[in-house]
Amino acid sequence: MEWVAMFIDYHVHTAMSGDAKGELAEYVEIARNRGLTEIGVSDHYHPEEHEYSMSYEELAEYVKKVQLLKKRTDFPVKLGIEVDFIPGLESKIERVAKLKHFDYVIGSVHFINNWGFDDPKYISEYQKWDIVELYGTYFSLVQQCAKSGLFDIIGHLDLIKKFGYEPKADMTDVFMNTVKVFKESKVCVEVNTSGLSAPCREIYPSKAFLKICFDNGIPITLGSDAHAPEDVGKNFSQSLKLIREVGYENIARFTYRKLELVEI
Repeated sequence: MEWVAMFIDYHVHTAMSGDAKGELAEYVEIARNRGLTEIGVSDHYHPEEHEYSMSYEELAEYVKKVQLLKKRTDFPVKLGIEVDFIPGLESKIERVAKLKHFDYVIGSVHFINNWGFDDPKYISEYQKWDIVELYGTYFSLVQQCAKSGLFDIIGHLDLIKKFGYEPKADMTDVFMNTVKVFKESKVCVEVNTSGLSAPCREIYPSKAFLKICFDNGIPITLGSDAHAPEDVGKNFSQSLKLIREVGYENIARFTYRKLELVEI
């Protein structure tokens, strides 16, 4: 069976993120050539200084560059941002998340305390944890991220599995509780294909986790987590197959923080 897909890639990083490369125009050209219908730029922002993040002072330049590109191209471009959720720094996050220019704001958890758990440089830290306890700690942060009310989209929902450390215990209750918070907080979940290129070799979130989201009416959107132009829309055929199997018939797009469901 074939279907017409609304190919939206809302998780794209450019050279303004410290761990990415490529300019905005390159990403747009790849998106057009690969048949995407819309692209959203979402460079990194950490509420404190970090090597992978834009600084607060760079945000004005970032917004200006994306807005200028919007005017120069006939391809639909959205202005987003991916913000690290750090407990206790909500006020610093809010001053960015509430800026009027953004179409959407992705909230992501990349740090447990000061440990960047998705960075290969610090993978040895996993050995210090009981993995069940680690997952509980991570998803508690994800729940706090959603409860903050600062974000439209929760990024790469089960990123903690990136390096293949998965608990042997059944985590269904943790997943269910997390999705309950999503429903109460009215956030969207990102189906992120970058996990297919990571050691876990699985889309974020897993099929079982995504099914819980679907059963509870949680809207989804799509992201490649591209850090180079050639990664735009990467493995989207697999993500679309997955969301169809789970039961989704719509994905979310955003304009000035307003969600609209579109058919896939």
